[in-house]
Amino acid sequence: MKITKFASAIGLSSVLLISSMSFTGCTPKITDEQLARLQELRKQERQINSDIANKQNEITKIEGEIRARQSELTDCNKDKDFIIQKLAQWPNVWPDYDPSK
Repeated sequence: MKITKFASAIGLSSVLLISSMSFTGCTPKITDEQLARLQELRKQERQINSDIANKQNEITKIEGEIRARQSELTDCNKDKDFIIQKLAQWPNVWPDYDPSK
């Protein structure tokens, strides 16, 4: 019983020792392919961020143009309502005006 525990303890410690040596033996080094891919991805990221900023600027400009057109529409509707109101009162459009005077 003690021999099996001792053997399993030696086996486990040797596995731990060998695995720790193999893990520490590797140095983390980026390959040239990985470095090129990383640079390419960063370039794409900058391009995409630039595209996003441009589109947001376009959205802002278009929203401003829409507001201007809506303002023009409101003014036209006010003029239209005024004309419709005066046409409803035709021929006495200007009640204060007396052509006989």
